[in-house]
Amino acid sequence: MQPDVVIVGAGAAGVGAGRALQARGVSFVILEAAERMGGRTFTDTTSLAAPWDHGAQWFHCADVNPLRPEADRLGLAYEGSDWSEETAIWQAGRWLSPEMRAEADGVIDHAMGAIYREAAKGRESSLDEVLPKAGPWAAITRNIARLMSSAEPEAVSVCGYAEYADTEVNLIVTGGYGRLIARLAEGLPIRLGQPVTRIAQLGRGVRVEGPGGAIEAKAAIVTASTNVLNAGGIRFESGAVRGMLDLMQDVPCGFYEKVAITLLALPQELGGARFAWADPGDGALSMGFQVPPGAVPMLIAHLGGDEARDLGRAGAAALQDHVLARLVQVFGSGIAARVTGVAVTSWGENPFVRGAYSHVRPGIWQRRRQMIAAETGDIRFAGEAFSLPWHSTAHGAWQTGMDAAAAVADRLGHPARA
Repeated sequence: MQPDVVIVGAGAAGVGAGRALQARGVSFVILEAAERMGGRTFTDTTSLAAPWDHGAQWFHCADVNPLRPEADRLGLAYEGSDWSEETAIWQAGRWLSPEMRAEADGVIDHAMGAIYREAAKGRESSLDEVLPKAGPWAAITRNIARLMSSAEPEAVSVCGYAEYADTEVNLIVTGGYGRLIARLAEGLPIRLGQPVTRIAQLGRGVRVEGPGGAIEAKAAIVTASTNVLNAGGIRFESGAVRGMLDLMQDVPCGFYEKVAITLLALPQELGGARFAWADPGDGALSMGFQVPPGAVPMLIAHLGGDEARDLGRAGAAALQDHVLARLVQVFGSGIAARVTGVAVTSWGENPFVRGAYSHVRPGIWQRRRQMIAAETGDIRFAGEAFSLPWHSTAHGAWQTGMDAAAAVADRLGHPARA
């Protein structure tokens, strides 16, 4: 029996769509190209002595995040963190005093706030053009912008970035964000290892094809990343969809990789810090190290933009060596003897993801809005790139999946149940 709907992708958007269709009594199947579900949410429980999230890790906008109640329902833990009080800064060979950290925090907050101030004035440009001169904190400021957008500041639209409705309430999902999505996927009809290569709009309904065969259904919900779609990973036989894909070329995913390192003990220099910036002060890129909660001492290096892209392409060894070299620079050669395990991500080289999360190119900030508004018939799209206020996030992806499913269910005559 053919399902009413085919969902392409079992990440946060696909799982959200599946749960929404299930609640409406609509039959569906989820086709996932990879041999695991979760997409860009993945809690790794095997590579190191403690679990860690390769992708999404925080409940951003936690006070309004629709996934937070789901975590409460399932009993998955999360906790807050005051970054201004729990961030250490190493710069040019020394650890900064609390007074200097407070100064840096004020300058960085002002600089990042400039993005929203300029957008409110309607001044479209790149992030690089509006970030104020941050003096000794410039390298860290640029890196924050790079990590927030997963791209170089020169490549990101100010007005497009500022569409994100940040409530500045962030909670780390200590139970594992990937684990949360996996729990939410339980009981859904997911077929792993089933890449989709072609989707055609029929007279009525759709035909979804891949190496595993073809399925005809009344509708499809596609949740693949913009980089996969921009690269032609799925071929669409629909003029309306191709028009939307033309808009999508200006909403690419950037690059973001992590290197997780377990240790015998955390360096004493960190004190109780939950995050540390390592800025050589010599023009080299700064690097951010997260200290995740848990019984196993661990540091997670966060790299974004061109650096993440280039090191990812060079391979796991290059990523590992780059980060370990910075650790030695900051903590001394003795840190190497404390390392008990290293693991890296590979989002950019993953053929089913090909990057991190989306941004809009400068000068054409309306592209995301136009992409979301495009009418594409029985082939609908969801994912973080299709969320205006919550782009770049797992909860944005989840909500777009729920919304796309609701629209499809309405179209198929399955009203919401009271």
